[in-house]
Amino acid sequence: MNINYHDRKLKEPTMGLLSVDVLVRLQILPGFFSNCLFLALYDSVVLVKRVVSLLSRSGAGGEWQRMLTSAGLRSVWNSFLLDAYKQVKLGGEAPNSKVVRVSGASSRRKSFSGKSGMECRLLDFESSDRPLVVNFGSAT
Repeated sequence: MNINYHDRKLKEPTMGLLSVDVLVRLQILPGFFSNCLFLALYDSVVLVKRVVSLLSRSGAGGEWQRMLTSAGLRSVWNSFLLDAYKQVKLGGEAPNSKVVRVSGASSRRKSFSGKSGMECRLLDFESSDRPLVVNFGSAT
């Protein structure tokens, strides 16, 4: 999955896009390196257990899947970038994403009445007298 981080709108107009990207990457480096250290330690423990098992002739079966690989590191790095560039921040404004109205959904206000499958906005359902609860379920 290719994600273009440069298309994001930034709130600080005084900094150039390149300098903001560099600052974000510098901020996530400590967390990234600590994850790399954890993966290296995990691989070391698994390797030591396999060697001890082979020396004691109990025969460790199966193939060893290393955790510290270039694909694994890319995945960790991309997850840190996604987290750094996410649009929703704690205490910030809620996103007003498009949602589709489902059949059987009750509504108290006339503005919600509509056909099933009709597209609307998430914050159309907010109300000051109750919390907005969104359930992202699965049919499986």
